[in-house]
Amino acid sequence: MINRRELLSGIAGGVVSAGLIKAVEISHANIISVSNIMMLRKITAPEDRLCVVVLGYHFAGDGGAKLVYWDSASQKPANQGTVISALQGDKGRWIQLHDGVVDFRQFGIFNGQDPADLALEAMVNDPLIHRIEAHTALNFCSRHRFTRSNLTLDFGGHTITTAGLEPLTEPKNNYISAIFSFRGEFEEQTTVTVLNTPLNLLAEIYPVGNSNQFPVGQWFCLESEKLSGQWERKIQRLVQVTEVIDDSHVRLNYRCGWSLDAGTSLHWRKVIPVEYVTIKNMAFIAEGQLPDTSSQPVVFEYAIYCDVFNLHAQGTFWSVIFRRWNTFFRTEQCSLSDPPSVSWGGAGYLTQQIYCQYGHIANCTTSNARHLNDLTASSSCVVVNCHSNGDSTGGFVTHGQYEHDLHFSGNSGTLTLANSGKNWGQSAARIVINQHFCSVFIADTKVSDLTLTDVHIERDPEQGNIGMLRLNCDGVTVRGCTVNGELTLFQRSNRSTKMNFFEGCGFTLDSRHDSTNSHLAADDPYIASHPYPASRNSLSGHSVIHFVRCWFRGTDAQASLLIKNKETYFNACQIDDVSLVLAAEDAQTLVINGDSSLKGGNSSSPLISRAGSQAVTWLLGPMRSEVRDSERMHIHLTDGINYYQARNANFIQGRRQFSTEAFNTPSYFIEHDNIMINVKSVVPEKTGPHIMVRNTEL
Repeated sequence: MINRRELLSGIAGGVVSAGLIKAVEISHANIISVSNIMMLRKITAPEDRLCVVVLGYHFAGDGGAKLVYWDSASQKPANQGTVISALQGDKGRWIQLHDGVVDFRQFGIFNGQDPADLALEAMVNDPLIHRIEAHTALNFCSRHRFTRSNLTLDFGGHTITTAGLEPLTEPKNNYISAIFSFRGEFEEQTTVTVLNTPLNLLAEIYPVGNSNQFPVGQWFCLESEKLSGQWERKIQRLVQVTEVIDDSHVRLNYRCGWSLDAGTSLHWRKVIPVEYVTIKNMAFIAEGQLPDTSSQPVVFEYAIYCDVFNLHAQGTFWSVIFRRWNTFFRTEQCSLSDPPSVSWGGAGYLTQQIYCQYGHIANCTTSNARHLNDLTASSSCVVVNCHSNGDSTGGFVTHGQYEHDLHFSGNSGTLTLANSGKNWGQSAARIVINQHFCSVFIADTKVSDLTLTDVHIERDPEQGNIGMLRLNCDGVTVRGCTVNGELTLFQRSNRSTKMNFFEGCGFTLDSRHDSTNSHLAADDPYIASHPYPASRNSLSGHSVIHFVRCWFRGTDAQASLLIKNKETYFNACQIDDVSLVLAAEDAQTLVINGDSSLKGGNSSSPLISRAGSQAVTWLLGPMRSEVRDSERMHIHLTDGINYYQARNANFIQGRRQFSTEAFNTPSYFIEHDNIMINVKSVVPEKTGPHIMVRNTEL
């Protein structure tokens, strides 16, 4: 036999050195050349191991050149690329000699018109091939599913089309019927274990019953039991056993992101994942405008270390890159423009990840799409420098199926978290958003321990001039952020041990307080999906909210902030042309201190007032309140139960109104060491020690 390395080293540009021919010690010529594949197939009665340099597929120099040898005993199925049959005889094949890198031209595919499906199948299913290259445009008419690992498909930046695509045979799975689908193998049988004790947050050691069935290195689909929602589970991950602890416990490469109660069942399925598959450098133009006729390029299921780079799609109906049960992956420099639908569930996505972890999505863009990035039931993924425009239905999303520890940095586009409804659980935890720019940011379901830094929400004329920040106050931390439009805070959960903290933020608030406005239709998705009463510019919840060094500004003199929160603190804040209205149904506390400043122009609304009969504790000062209209109210308290104390507060110009009826026992009114400059004040009559006034009037 001829040593492949020696043979290839002796061939340069189709020329064979005389030294190599001499070295093989065959008396007659044992390497010949032919112009094309047809001439190769016409060779009659070739000797075994005869080598032929084929100078081109159709003609010499057309790019389909290859080196082949004759295997007289072979009966492999011919594909006329890597395995070529002779025109005469059934036995014997020309076998291509290669170093694991093959391209479509060696199968006679030179354009985007001839179907490339058979060539693709032949190359992917050849275990000796580890890299497939395209040097021309290609067209595929079939959807392909492979279980192959350790493979790179490099399309060289050429255009991939799907003209004449076969109809779907499984319409219910149309969203994963991609042209290039790689899927690992899994066992249908499920092993169920039950927690005898609670599984704590960050646990990495799991009870498994019999650890002999969980060897180190084995991969499993791990699922916790279903909760009340149709798809609601706290854990759904592709995990690997990294250590056997004892007879009944193993360590996994996944730290539990949610605590599980004793009695919870865990379900385990063995998986042989696809691994180390890379798809790169493709321009994909989709066919079909409907769910059952459309085409999309890439699906990875039960996969590890499978990456996609530089894939640019136009007009795909379903997700360009769909991942389910993936661990350790990268999606970089990919894009999607103008999908045919952004309203059909699951349609119009660039990349969608379900039950995934340890992923890195970077430098991707979308235009007029539904979602740039979807992370559902996923964890420990990073999204960096991705930008979405024309994304009125949401650029970056999670469904709320217990996502956790996700990090978004340096992105732009509409962002919504845990926002797909009760069927998924409406839950997420420890999400970090840095340096994000958008017109809409919604995380007002059961999202806990959310951190926002340098996030900016601005009005977008392309989306009805809307600007919106809606958050769940359950351990939220917001630093250096700005909002131009609406600030609405809710409390849907109480899972965090952190305070709700806003620092160094700027809020420019409009004057709307209902769930609709003049710029949005009543059925707009952001209105229809959030029909909360008094849902604009409001603080609602049972927790504590701290604003430190924040600036609130109204777009007009009628702007106001409805405060329904249990405790609200403004420390060293500046509040301009925004009326604070306490409107909770239960007792609440308002603290304004740290030399905060309130300013107001012409308006009939007091800077500080209340609604309802709940007990309110007022702690004011040090602070400064200044109005420009002599009739404008600084503070207006005429009813309810009030525990009022103001100290070291300056009131400048305008009026103050306190009725005696609002300060009957057990209420109290205490003012001392305050300065009044040109202020007309009506204070409660002194009817007992619970009324104390000691101010300086100038």
